[in-house]
Amino acid sequence: MRMVVISFIILILMMGMWAWFYYASVGPVTTYFWDSLTELTDVVRNEDWVTAKKDIDEYTDKWYEAKKLWVFFINQKDLDNIDSSIRQLNIYIENKEKILAQAELEHLIVLFYVIDENECLTIENIF
Repeated sequence: MRMVVISFIILILMMGMWAWFYYASVGPVTTYFWDSLTELTDVVRNEDWVTAKKDIDEYTDKWYEAKKLWVFFINQKDLDNIDSSIRQLNIYIENKEKILAQAELEHLIVLFYVIDENECLTIENIF
């Protein structure tokens, strides 16, 4: 019986850490990027490349800051996909490629949505 109680306590602690990680990091960061990338889409649509470059540099710094913690908890493939997408977006903005930048922005928004869905504390993710 003692082993069952210990196992249950460990399970509760793990779920608590998962909830803390999601609500302290994943939720706020993905929301920040959804909002910011949506605003950047409008900037790219208006072809304001100076503002777009400034914004993508800011978002890149924010991403690498968040990635330092996420690397321990989130699938590395998902993180690599975001890295790749941000680098491509940066190149598209530097080269003033409006259509490619808009497509990459939408792809990046979807990548953050995937991470949010995968890390969300739901019954499907627990079992």
